[in-house]
Amino acid sequence: MKLIIGAGVGWAATRSLMFSLNTCNHGLCKEDHILYGLSIEDEEHRKFHLESKETKDRNERYGYSNKDLTLSDYIEIYRKNAKGYDAVTDFTNANQKLPINFLVSSKQRLEQHFDIKVVMIFRNPVRRLFSECSTWYNSGWAKTNQPTVKDYFMEVLDTGSPTKSENYAYYFNNWKIAGYNPHPIIMEDLYTPESNTLQELKDYLEVPVYLYPTAYWPEKGVDAPTIEGLDCQKSDTEELSKEEYEYARKKLTHYYIECKANGIYPKYAIDSW
Repeated sequence: MKLIIGAGVGWAATRSLMFSLNTCNHGLCKEDHILYGLSIEDEEHRKFHLESKETKDRNERYGYSNKDLTLSDYIEIYRKNAKGYDAVTDFTNANQKLPINFLVSSKQRLEQHFDIKVVMIFRNPVRRLFSECSTWYNSGWAKTNQPTVKDYFMEVLDTGSPTKSENYAYYFNNWKIAGYNPHPIIMEDLYTPESNTLQELKDYLEVPVYLYPTAYWPEKGVDAPTIEGLDCQKSDTEELSKEEYEYARKKLTHYYIECKANGIYPKYAIDSW
């Protein structure tokens, strides 16, 4: 049985990637956060996660309303969902940040039951972070007094985002060090017709991939198209000026350098980053 783990990155067309795997079973939702919940070591954070409405609703949907899920439960759920399909998927974006000790400790158990493929899709760090900030600000999740999305974004350039998802190379390397073979995808390359990125993905996953569109590329900001099932990709509600983009690009320079050093960089859509 094949388990495809999508390990982020949020706001980089992860949902489009999942929809592209239409011979696979995506379970009851895109993100069930089971592995993430199991990986939490901080007791207060773990208690908050386990007692949240989202976790309780998920457990009830899966038929586990009277207990906290275990790794054995995860395996049972995903084995059941894999039957009759080319693979089962777990596209929880928080899989990106699973700590290395959890990745190592759970690997043997998971590999006893699944042929595991790990994909990570990356987008221009400035554009992705601006989309994340737009969602957090407009959803009321951001703890800030800033008057606009752009002001909040400028604040985050100094403080780092709440999700820390911009640390592409760090999390990618955690999966590698843990003994997996994560497959990096540059979003802009994947949606560049003359690139070989789609074929490379098919070769890695060994399942059909019927590329579903994304509203994130070509980059259109507030004018991004409305695509069925992708309302979340209509995240940008303000526009970065050229000067603002260049300022942000300089502030995040170290992330671009780290990405390039780790092979996480466009090969086809060269000017997209």
